Amino acid sequence: MHENNGSSSGKDVKAKVISLLGCLALVILALSIPALIISGTVNIYAHSAGLYNYGFAKYGISAATGISNEQLNGVAQLMVDFFNGKLPSPQMTVQVNGLDRLLYSQKELVHMDDVRGIISVFKVLQTASILAFLAAGAAVFFTLGMRRLLRGIQAGAIATVSLMVLLVAWALIDFNSLFYLFHIVSFSNDLWLLDPSRDYLIMMFTESFFYDAAIMVTGTIIAEAAVLGLATLVIEKTMLARNK
Repeated sequence: MHENNGSSSGKDVKAKVISLLGCLALVILALSIPALIISGTVNIYAHSAGLYNYGFAKYGISAATGISNEQLNGVAQLMVDFFNGKLPSPQMTVQVNGLDRLLYSQKELVHMDDVRGIISVFKVLQTASILAFLAAGAAVFFTLGMRRLLRGIQAGAIATVSLMVLLVAWALIDFNSLFYLFHIVSFSNDLWLLDPSRDYLIMMFTESFFYDAAIMVTGTIIAEAAVLGLATLVIEKTMLARNK
């Protein structure tokens, strides 16, 4: 009799531990969703020469700087290669109004190296969030079941959309403060404070460009999270319908 009670008590403790671990995995799963979607989307846009060329064309950067569109295309590709680690420096010689000159000052080069460091952090975050998603997803599936797995993904998708909606609202109301806060948090120096009258980096990549890029990135993230959330909701509804 006592042995049966001890065995039953041991099973209860084991079940509680498994349930607790499953709940912890559920939280990790939900948190991994925004980390994965945000880092993955940022990495795609940061390595997009098309995005940079779009900004050059929209804001008439060739006319504003005296650098030809063909050279600006080269600037965009060189920057992508630099962020990918294929080049040690994004420096290049350009013709400005017919005169050869180095494009970036030393200050700009150091700042761009800082930017590459931030992009590297997003790459690490993307890899870590993929691993967390897979590990936590498997743990939730085997401890709590498929339905809780889908609910965890839905929670992560909702959190992602909510965060992005807040950022979009902030950007629409006061982008300058959001832009400033991003730089204060992201950089340990003030090298990002460039002079638009002489520093070509800020001439080519204006605040208006960064506003457009921010809207593109957040819009893409919202769309991705919405599709993910709706897909898991459809799967859940289909499972419930089959079980009736």
